[in-house]
Amino acid sequence: MSFILRFLILFLLSISSTFSEELKLQESQINFIAIHPFKTVYGKCSGTTVSPTSLTVSGNSLQIPKLIKIEIPLSEIKSGDENRDEHIIESLGYPTITSISFTSTSITAKDNEWTITGNLTVKGKTKSIKSIASIQREGQETILSGKFQVLMSDFDVERPSLLFATAKDEVSIEYRFLLKP
Repeated sequence: MSFILRFLILFLLSISSTFSEELKLQESQINFIAIHPFKTVYGKCSGTTVSPTSLTVSGNSLQIPKLIKIEIPLSEIKSGDENRDEHIIESLGYPTITSISFTSTSITAKDNEWTITGNLTVKGKTKSIKSIASIQREGQETILSGKFQVLMSDFDVERPSLLFATAKDEVSIEYRFLLKP
């Protein structure tokens, strides 16, 4: 009897592993939008480190990681204008502070969405944020994307001003992670 039980357990385990696959992070994009009365600034955050670098998909369900960590080097923030970039990274605390970081505290799934809550650290100050990430499967690709807003004032970041006009306090952050087998 125990031989049959062991055989069934091994058989079931082998079947379940054939329906899951490992997806590896191929591309990460984190962008920001800041609005000034004279110009809307679109920026990109390159050189981002993301952990974990792979997730498992089983059937149509993407495995929820226990923890997500993201680190953005300040020196890799680009807006298309070198002078503005210098001002942005200095206002974020560079060179004393060299990165922006995010660490998740909870992730819950519903349908094709994750609700991600975590701690965002900017200029040495940490605040809790929440974002809804959508999960889309397109052939072999899985895309995890979402957005959220932060206030510069929450992180003691000086709002840029020009000719007595000051940028809006709110900054929109958009992210997109591409995973493939």
